[in-house]
Amino acid sequence: MSKPPRRVCVVCGAPAQPRFRAPQPETAPDLDMRPGEPARSTLDQWLRVCRRCGTAAPDLAELPAAAREIAPTLPAESSPFLRHAALCDSLGDASGRAEAILQAAWAADDAGDEQAAAALRRQVADLWADSPATETRLRRLDALRRSGEWQKAEALAEALAGEPLDEIPRAVVTFQRARIAARDTARHLISSALPPPAHAPHVTHVQARRPGLMARLFGRG
Repeated sequence: MSKPPRRVCVVCGAPAQPRFRAPQPETAPDLDMRPGEPARSTLDQWLRVCRRCGTAAPDLAELPAAAREIAPTLPAESSPFLRHAALCDSLGDASGRAEAILQAAWAADDAGDEQAAAALRRQVADLWADSPATETRLRRLDALRRSGEWQKAEALAEALAGEPLDEIPRAVVTFQRARIAARDTARHLISSALPPPAHAPHVTHVQARRPGLMARLFGRG
């Protein structure tokens, strides 16, 4: 029986760990779609960092060949998420860059560095400024609120409120407008924005398990 191919970092050829597989969230996500527990507490494992060259990515062995030339030229960021964001930027992956910077903000949250977290969220909000997707615009609204960008947050919330949104997005916008008016920069769960139904399980429990965003974060299909 032949051995499986050796997994190595595309950039330098060092041994590479398999992609991390987070546990399924069992609680509601934050309004910016940071997953609930137990996935939430595994944030520091979402990226694999090469012990030899320092490249950071969800899967070092699956990077495109172009990373071999690009990665050594990138600035030496202390945060692996920002290193990954810079690599995504150089590879033309705008979506991956935004997600990596948001994850860097989550890591700053966990470290208690509110100033860094706010600055990173402003970057994400700028990157998402032209997105037409409702989910992205709702996440951008949360990034603006949590970074204290009140005028931009109010303008986006007003624009969203004037659109024919489904029930859940509309409830989120209503909740966000109240939090913006209160100048609240705190973390909130999606479940905070939605009244529980009388008989069915809370919709945010279904949302927390939905495959779309979680699959993009952890490579599940």
